[in-house]
Amino acid sequence: MSSLDEIKNLLDGTLNPESLEDNPELYEMAESIYGREVLEQMGVEAPERPSESIVQPNGDAKHEVQMPIVPIAPPEPIPETPKSRRWGLFVFTTIAISLILTNLVVGYGSFIPLCDEPDSETNCEDKLILSEIANYQSPNSWTETMELELIEIGILVFLFGIMLFSLRKK
Repeated sequence: MSSLDEIKNLLDGTLNPESLEDNPELYEMAESIYGREVLEQMGVEAPERPSESIVQPNGDAKHEVQMPIVPIAPPEPIPETPKSRRWGLFVFTTIAISLILTNLVVGYGSFIPLCDEPDSETNCEDKLILSEIANYQSPNSWTETMELELIEIGILVFLFGIMLFSLRKK
């Protein structure tokens, strides 16, 4: 009889109890289906199972892979640089602003002799126009003090912005 037919007969309850004693797999199925007490009442004894060979470790073998533990050093703290202001930039912008304001209020011609001759038509006592600084001997390069030019306003705003930026801590 094939194993499939034996399983059908086991489920139907028509299987010969002697075939259960000869086949350990069928006995385990019958035991799980009907229970051990029913099989004992029918007079079916459990087949002998082969002893499972258990390998006992001798204690010398290591069962786990052990990796060497390398101590991980904590990252070195980054030394904090002392927060400072950009004093060089501040001094430069202060000097540049003071030069532009001096030209605006007093005029460079009043304390630096830029005229070639005292009788020339260039008025050296007045303010020098910054956009015409390359051609300072021309009469068009000079104007009255306290007259703001657009380029002077732009330069002053730019320099004040840099000065404020230089006061900010790093």
